Amino acid sequence: MKVSLIALIIFSFLFSGLSYADSSKPTFSGSDVKALIPVLKHHDTVGLTVIDKEGVPESINLATRIRAKRDTVFNIFKDPDNFYYISTLFKENKILDSTDNMILWSWASRHSLFTITGKNSIELYGDRRADVKVIESSIGKASFILRFYEDGPDYTILTISGFLNVQSSQWLIKFIIGNSSSMIQAFNIAVGFFVIKGIKSLAEREEKKLPKRIHITNGRSGGTPQKLSGGELKLLSPFLNRGQVFLCDSHTGGRLKQATVIERVNSSAEKFIETVKKPENYEKNIGAINNIKIISSPENDNKNEILFSWNLGFAVFQLTSNNKLTVPVENLVLLESVDGDLEGSKWLWQIEKESEKSSIVVYHAFADVAKMSAILDSTVKREPYLEHGLVMGSNIVMVKAMKKIAESK
Repeated sequence: MKVSLIALIIFSFLFSGLSYADSSKPTFSGSDVKALIPVLKHHDTVGLTVIDKEGVPESINLATRIRAKRDTVFNIFKDPDNFYYISTLFKENKILDSTDNMILWSWASRHSLFTITGKNSIELYGDRRADVKVIESSIGKASFILRFYEDGPDYTILTISGFLNVQSSQWLIKFIIGNSSSMIQAFNIAVGFFVIKGIKSLAEREEKKLPKRIHITNGRSGGTPQKLSGGELKLLSPFLNRGQVFLCDSHTGGRLKQATVIERVNSSAEKFIETVKKPENYEKNIGAINNIKIISSPENDNKNEILFSWNLGFAVFQLTSNNKLTVPVENLVLLESVDGDLEGSKWLWQIEKESEKSSIVVYHAFADVAKMSAILDSTVKREPYLEHGLVMGSNIVMVKAMKKIAESK
């Protein structure tokens, strides 16, 4: 579990009373899945954070399209030992009790300085639903509903809906996460990503009758962020009435291609564009970003770009970066790290006018977190799919921070 604890610490320094989730919480419905299939044919994972009236996340919902028959995907959950191949967190699996459709088991992940333990149960219903509960663990309690939908003879749509209650975890994790809704949401999504991607990886190997193995990634990562089409935004727009939407794209080898967050903002598109065009706004409401210095700007260089530097302040290490901010077309704002610890990272704001007082903000990003520091490199090596969750988590916090600034004007 070392990887997840490191991830928690990273999140806390980056962006320095939820109830135990159950089946009554909002989930992806069958009609939701039908609406999402066209999107899932072009994007690896689609997610929705359902938000309550106070702005607190109620549930995280993820969907992915797996190239395997439904029976193949469902049968993975009949054997707790398979959870080790979903994530190496789940070691020392020991069945404590079982019935025809229920398994109760314990697990542990032991390290030199700490041990993480837990007790889970899973109830299976036909080949269409599995209810997984983390009854007790060092990282908190949780309840998740997994549903399996056929998409033709060769594909399965898997959805996971639920929430990990970090307030029921050990004191260290509660201290790190605190009561920040952004932190709680980011942590849940980070965990959800490496679980659902681990399931997909294992199921597709099972379908090909390949030997089981812990998941690995290879090949290229990143690239130039691509904006969403009008058609995709139209398909996803109804989900924005329920919360925040996010997409994750991977390359063939499993490395992160780009992470995308979509949010409705109560601000005109023009105001939001002006907000994200000003470097000084990037340190407002985000404690880790500081010491922004303007190197050059259109006013003194007559260019359509701003060069500036910033620091990312952590307790255990510091990151610095020189960045370039440009407006390539009217509704886009591109931010790139041109050198420093974040070199090669790219963030693209896509702002679509919805009305005179509201806009749809789409925030695309790529960052090779493994290259930023030895700690992050070690973290991603232990859990390769965590790079997706780390970038997505930082996206979520950034969007919420800039939304707060734009809506306050």
